[in-house]
Amino acid sequence: MCRAFVLVLAACSSPTPPPAERPAPVTEAPQDAAPEPPPDADVPPAVLDAPAWVFRYATKDRSETWTLKTFDGFAVLEVQNAQGTQQYRGISNEGATLKIEVSTRTAKMTLDCKRVKRPLGAKCNDSKAKPIEVLDCYHPDFKTPMPFGPSPGVEYVVDASCNGYRLVPKS
Repeated sequence: MCRAFVLVLAACSSPTPPPAERPAPVTEAPQDAAPEPPPDADVPPAVLDAPAWVFRYATKDRSETWTLKTFDGFAVLEVQNAQGTQQYRGISNEGATLKIEVSTRTAKMTLDCKRVKRPLGAKCNDSKAKPIEVLDCYHPDFKTPMPFGPSPGVEYVVDASCNGYRLVPKS
């Protein structure tokens, strides 16, 4: 029975390549993949030092803080939620709108932002508040914009006290 087994292997094997085509023997164990660079490794320091534009989303089931920084054609977007913080890095292009194209190793995101003035105050949906400049950023999956305001930012809240937009309370 052993001989039949050997014959089957011999019949299924490929011919031995000539010595010139044989791969060189491995003399060292392969190195592990290079460690991930630090989150800000390819981001110019000026982007990290740029003023932050912040949008918060707060409902009973979900709470997220989105922080956007742009400078000289670069963009960093951090999305913080209960699972942790995800940093997206990429480019910004200022024209009629501010176009943001950012990604992580596994996800891509685009935002199209328009500079507008919105009446925002500490009270929910305060139409009498002084208008402030915000970036109304549109995500392709959502019809309504995410208004990013200068830090501490703008939040959209759905709870017993508010169902709409207001300024993020200063800490």
